[in-house]
Amino acid sequence: MTARDLLAAALRRWYVVVLGAALTLGAFAVVQRQAPVYFTQYNIVLVGPQGVRDGNLLDNPLYGLQPMAGVVANDINAGHGPLLTGDVAATIVGMGQRDGVQVRVPNLGTQWRPSFPAHHLDVQVAGPDAQTVQDAARETVDRVEQVLTERQDERAVHPRLRVHAVPSSADPIVYPITGSRSRALGATGLTGIALTATAVFWLERWRPRRRPAEGPASAPARRGLARRRTRSVEVLA
Repeated sequence: MTARDLLAAALRRWYVVVLGAALTLGAFAVVQRQAPVYFTQYNIVLVGPQGVRDGNLLDNPLYGLQPMAGVVANDINAGHGPLLTGDVAATIVGMGQRDGVQVRVPNLGTQWRPSFPAHHLDVQVAGPDAQTVQDAARETVDRVEQVLTERQDERAVHPRLRVHAVPSSADPIVYPITGSRSRALGATGLTGIALTATAVFWLERWRPRRRPAEGPASAPARRGLARRRTRSVEVLA
């Protein structure tokens, strides 16, 4: 089907074009009224115990807290870890999540060869308003401290040798994310045009075609010739 054929089909199926335009305008209104997503991101650092003579035990690789960070993140996520991304700057809002909390150990490697050498947790919170995000951020800090306490209670760790969770900010900054409205409107318009053109195309494909009219004089002429031959044979007999 050429562009001229598609234009002619759109004129014949004008009601489909009108319906597609109305739905596209409705989508425009929804996109323009889309509320912003409020987001914050901060770290929760796992701080090791303070030794009396040897200083901070983090100086000794034997007491590295990277495994503990992975255990805490796994417990909070109930065994379902977040998706591995190729960039540590990737956010949950960028991945399409508008409401929720994500706790993960930063992947300092790649998507195919991950590496988790950090001893802190990356916390990201998204929500419909700033107050909801702030409350969820505080609850996440308390939840991490609770998981650390439960894990160390199971092992009967001495109080002087315990690990503690320290947030990078007691009151993380919450800011709105609106995205690009011009891109959203452009993508919505192109999608509406493509769907409308597809609907017109398939309606034209399903349209029944007219069959060519049969010649009315051909069949009777043959029948008459057959009758004449039959009579001539009877006369000769």
